[in-house]
This record gives sequence, structure tokens and C-alpha cells, in this order.
Amino acid sequence: MKKMKKIFALLIAMVMVLGMSTSVFAAATADSGKGGSASITITLPTDNAGTDEAITYEVYKVFDATSDGTSSAIAYTIDAANGDLTAAMTAAGFAVDTAGNVTFNGSMVVTGDPTDAAIAAVAAYAKDKVGEFTAKPSDGTLQITGLQYGYYYITTTTGTLVTIDSTNPNAAVQDKNEIPGKPDKKIVDGADFVGSLDDAGKNAIAQVGKKVYFSVSIDVVKGASNYVFHDTMSDGLAYDANSLVVDPAASVANTTTAQGDTLTVTFKNDWLAANAGKKITITYAATVTNAAITVNAEENTASLDYGDGHTTETDTVKVYNATITVTKDQPAKEGEEGAVLNEEDGKYYKPLAGAGFVIAKTVDDDSEDAEEGATKTVYYKITNNVVTWVEDINQATEYKSDSTGAITAFSGLVDGTYTLIEKTVPAGYNKAADKEFEIKAGNYTAANLVQTAKVTNNSGTELPSTGGIGTTIFYIIGAILVIGAGVVLVTRRRMNAN
Repeated sequence: MKKMKKIFALLIAMVMVLGMSTSVFAAATADSGKGGSASITITLPTDNAGTDEAITYEVYKVFDATSDGTSSAIAYTIDAANGDLTAAMTAAGFAVDTAGNVTFNGSMVVTGDPTDAAIAAVAAYAKDKVGEFTAKPSDGTLQITGLQYGYYYITTTTGTLVTIDSTNPNAAVQDKNEIPGKPDKKIVDGADFVGSLDDAGKNAIAQVGKKVYFSVSIDVVKGASNYVFHDTMSDGLAYDANSLVVDPAASVANTTTAQGDTLTVTFKNDWLAANAGKKITITYAATVTNAAITVNAEENTASLDYGDGHTTETDTVKVYNATITVTKDQPAKEGEEGAVLNEEDGKYYKPLAGAGFVIAKTVDDDSEDAEEGATKTVYYKITNNVVTWVEDINQATEYKSDSTGAITAFSGLVDGTYTLIEKTVPAGYNKAADKEFEIKAGNYTAANLVQTAKVTNNSGTELPSTGGIGTTIFYIIGAILVIGAGVVLVTRRRMNAN
């Protein structure tokens, strides 16, 4: 009997990992005909997720017991519903004498290693299900009353707790598990990243054709089990499967992508059980594609499954890029075909086709023979949805206005200052002045990310006024001729007078 007391003193503090195969969220009371005066009070787990999702506990009676209800004296016998001890129970150290009394001469792993023979044997042996009981973490405790004296086995849908305890008369069980919080996901700087990030790493403006880099941190909480990480990217992000790194690598069971996911990482339960309190870091990259829409950001959403069918809230980061759109027009008269009144200046304008535009920006000149602090002008070029910058304006992407005056938008831009240049001027019109745009870092509004401009060309020929004599020579020659004619006239009159 002293040996049994020692054994059950150990059992009262035991916690192990074992998930239930189904989740039931309707509370139940003890089975009729099995009522008694014993109880089990479960202290509910810490909820790091803050979702306060209901947890279901299944309670099984392993052995019957007799007790006076006031002392530690308790004797255990076979529960008829479970039947004779299995070979696994016997091998684990359980035994029954000719009188039906149960004894135990084995050992159990207090750390809750699910491979422990005694705990695994009890889990498989217990068939006498008392009921299912639900509570939320915010409830603090869950009290199960009306139980018979006995030796009980309890599981939970968090997939992390199994405890074995005796009701003599009442048992207090501490659910020492923790409910994991959502993955902490951020956008981080990377070798191929072009753009800007906010301080929290939740938003970025990135250039089309370049990569964005993600880092996810997952906490391994007490009693962690059945962790599966999910990530879903929208169409404007093309995942680079070769970029996936999980640290520590020993935590990974497989990386088979589940339906609906961009990537999926499943973790090993034995590694989780042995590494409570540690963090798992997942890093990967995606290329920003031309499918990205600036106003509706490209989203990258992460979540974590845990336990038996539970899922954390999602953590989402957003990737933007900017565009510059231009419309081309010319002055018009009221009533003229296509003429539209501009409310700002009260004048009429109509579309002008055939004007070609490029955009440029100033960057540091990093060439070998460049002086310190020197800069150069480069021009936007987009090929196969990849934005690059070239030094020759003739290699730049040029968009021309159509019959409506609209041109294709310059897309995939990041924060910075850009200059719009009219490269092709329609015949009979003056070249429009260059126009400057600024896309500000950290500003994710449509007004900043979708910038527009209306460019007007005036008809006629503009003769040079600087850099050459232009029409000035004609005025000079005319003046000389007039003066010369006057001199000749005066001279001839004087000669005639003489």
C-alpha cells in the first residue's frame, strides 16, 4: 500500500502530450448510474492567442476505487467497462491480484513524453468515458462533479494535455499547457529588396520584379502539439520555394503544401514536447509581380494550427507598389468635337494622341571613374513584368497617348522622386515641360501610391529665344535697312541743295 501511495502521489502531478481525434463542444455531465460525491477541478490554460476559444476535455475512468472520502487510504480495482489489463498495461508495470486489486510497479515519465509506455498504455486501455466538458480560458476553472471515486484519465482538444489522477475525494488538475499566439510575421530587408518598410515590418512599398523577404516567429508553448504553419499569398506575390528556411531544421516533419496554401510547414510533436519555451523562425521570399495592385495591397497571411483542430488568428503583412498615370490633351474651343470644360481654369480641352512619355530619376553614380557624390539620370524600363533602370533614354519604355489622351500607367514603382519627360512630341505642337512626382515612403494611401497628371500641348511652332539668334536677326537687319534708307535720303537732299 505504501508503494501505491508513492505511485499515485507522482501521478497527481503528471502531464503528457496526447491529442483527441475529434472536437466536441457540447458540455456533458457524468453518465447516469455512475454518480458519486467526487469531483475534478481543472485550472484552465494560459491563452496567449487571446481568442478565448472553447476547450473540450474528455474524462475517462481507468480504475474503480474505494475510499472513506476523508483520508489518503484508497484501493483500486478493475473497471468492468475497461476489462482485463492489456499486455501493454502489464508490460508498463500494472498488475492485478486474485482479489481484483490493482498495483503498479513501473514508472512514468513526468515530462509527459507521449512515448512513455505507461502513459501510452493507459491512453489505449481507458474505454469508460464519463463525458465531455467544455470551458473557455477566461472561465478560469472547470469543475466536474458527481463522479465516482476512481483513477481518471483526462485529455483536451488543445491536443496538449493528458493527466492521470485519483478522486479522493476531489482532484485538482492544473492544465499546464498554453494556447499559442498567432505567428509574428514581418517583412524584412533582403539582398534583392528595392523599396521601403515601415518600422513594424507590416507594410512595404516594393518594386515590381524584385523580391520581398518575410520572417515569421512561432512560440513553442508548454504542451505544444500538432503545430502546422500555413501561409497564403495573393496573386501579386510569386513565392520562391527555394528560399524557405526553418530554424531549427530539426523541428520540421514535412513541408508538403496543403490545398489553398502557398506554403505549409508541419512540425514534429516529439521536438515540440522537448523544446517548450523556444522559438521557431521561418524565413522565405516572394517576387512582386505586375499583378500587384497598389490601392488593394498584396497580402501575405500566416496562421498556426495547433492541438486538435484549433487555429490561431492570422497575421498579415501588406506589399504595395506605386503607379504614375498621365492623360494628354490640347486646348479646344467650346462646341468643338471632343472638347471638355475644365472646371479648375474654366477652359476647354480635348484629347491629343501620339505624344510619347518616359520617366526618369536621379541616382548615385557608382561607376569606377565617377567623382565622389556624382549622380546620373536613369530611365524606367519594364520587360516581362520586371522593372529596371537604363542610362540611355532610347532604351527606356515609352508609352504614347491614344485617341482618348490616355497612356499606359508607369507601374511597379517604389518611393522616390521621378520626372515625367515628353520624348515624342506630336507634329505641330510644342513640347510640354517636364513634370516632377514624389512618392513618399511610409505613406500607403491611394493619393500617394496612384499619382496622376494631365499634360497639355499647345499647337504652333516655338522658335528659339535662347541658345541661338532666332527671329532677332530679322529685326536687326530690318532696322539697319530703315536707318540706311534714311541716311541716303538726307544725303541726296543736301546734294541737290548745293
